[in-house]
Amino acid sequence: MEFGEKLAKLRKRSGLTQEELAAKLYVTRQAVSRWERGEVVTGIDMMKLIANVLEEPIMSLLDLPEHYCESCGMILTPADYGSDADGSPDGHYCKWCYERGGYTYETTMDAMIEDCAPRLAENTGMTRDEAVSLMGAVLPHLKRWSAVHSNEARYGAEARDRYGDAAVDAANERALGMDDEEWNTKDELERAIIEQLKMAMAEGDAAGFEAAKLAHMHARWVGMQWGEGAYSPMAHVALAQGYTADARFVHYYDSRAGEGATKFLVAAIEANIR
Repeated sequence: MEFGEKLAKLRKRSGLTQEELAAKLYVTRQAVSRWERGEVVTGIDMMKLIANVLEEPIMSLLDLPEHYCESCGMILTPADYGSDADGSPDGHYCKWCYERGGYTYETTMDAMIEDCAPRLAENTGMTRDEAVSLMGAVLPHLKRWSAVHSNEARYGAEARDRYGDAAVDAANERALGMDDEEWNTKDELERAIIEQLKMAMAEGDAAGFEAAKLAHMHARWVGMQWGEGAYSPMAHVALAQGYTADARFVHYYDSRAGEGATKFLVAAIEANIR
């Protein structure tokens, strides 16, 4: 689907007329009409503004290729595929970013953009600034960066204030270094923690067998994200004790395991993590 078709579909889904969208973007109705008819394709900065006004990810407006690298965003052909741990082709990544089930080098999203934007500009005829702007809009939604970017946006300032830049940077570095198998293991463990929390609450004893199992599952999950040498029981307990004061954590656990789940989880960690 071309940009114009996508724009018209998303505008209508938002309940906006062309005139109303134009007013929010400070352009004319005729400009919106030309975009939707495919007569003009707007620049990346206006596309980002449109996505923001429509409350949609910019990826929903871009005409992306069918296959692209979930690390650097480059268009993929089978010859460019990375490989899984067993050596089989992985069509989600390019071979320069991902080999044998892991990322080939450590980097940050900003460094990736600075490295790749000049090549994107050269290959597409964009200016370097346009390429940087496009990559800055796309990369946060790619698999390698999405979780870290989302967590940084939601909790970064608060976490850095509480734990310091070094601790947060280390956690981010650990997350960026995870391969697909580690991510899947973490996600499976996260789901298992919710089920174990339900079982422990049914037992009703924060110091009981099921609660002890819950606490140590949660410790393993925290340790996976903090990385080797970063985990300590004291830090784990301190982290958990902040859950009940944060509506986001209360909603996360209570909505999945039942009312009072967050409070019970904290009590289980306090009773069993030494």
